Amino acid sequence: MTVTVVSAAGATLTRVGIAAAFEGEPDLTLAGAAASGAEALALLGLHLPDVVLLDLDLADGNGLTWAADLRRRHPALGIVLLAARDDDLLLRALEAGISAFLPRTEELGAILAAVRHAAAAPASFTAPDLAGALSRRRSSATVVSPREREVLHLLRDGLTVPQIAASLGLSESTVKTYLARIYDKLGVTGREQAVTAATDRGLLTQV
Repeated sequence: MTVTVVSAAGATLTRVGIAAAFEGEPDLTLAGAAASGAEALALLGLHLPDVVLLDLDLADGNGLTWAADLRRRHPALGIVLLAARDDDLLLRALEAGISAFLPRTEELGAILAAVRHAAAAPASFTAPDLAGALSRRRSSATVVSPREREVLHLLRDGLTVPQIAASLGLSESTVKTYLARIYDKLGVTGREQAVTAATDRGLLTQV
């Protein structure tokens, strides 16, 4: 059986590299290459592929967002995402229900293997170092103290520093100290980034 694939990548060199990877693979056919998610969606309707191979960087947005949208629209479609090597992206890809996540630096053979996996088992997620990423996520949950977690929850709910201080019975300077610690631990510089990072790492699932 031949697996039909549509690819999408914003960078011309990435599209060329993907096309070259499929040459000489008798069981894989690249039916079309797009620069954007919208173009990929149109090609999907035209070619009815088994797998869509998306790069994170698309001409019209984030490939992970498009991948999640495709999963909602096409539950049986194989979806592979190429991106930078990043635990948060890997785990977000897992949560989005796509078939495979690979760093762009992976060998071509690994990318082709992921495409074959996605065609055979679109609902089964695979990624290099998935176990390691899950372990690091569990470990990161213990880094934030219970009080810092409370501050994070209130931050997520949109409370200001004075409101957080009043809610927890703390001084505003103490809340600012907690925020500084949280930002440092999560590697962020502001409220929105902190909430996003904490959500991605599973720190806001419980108080």
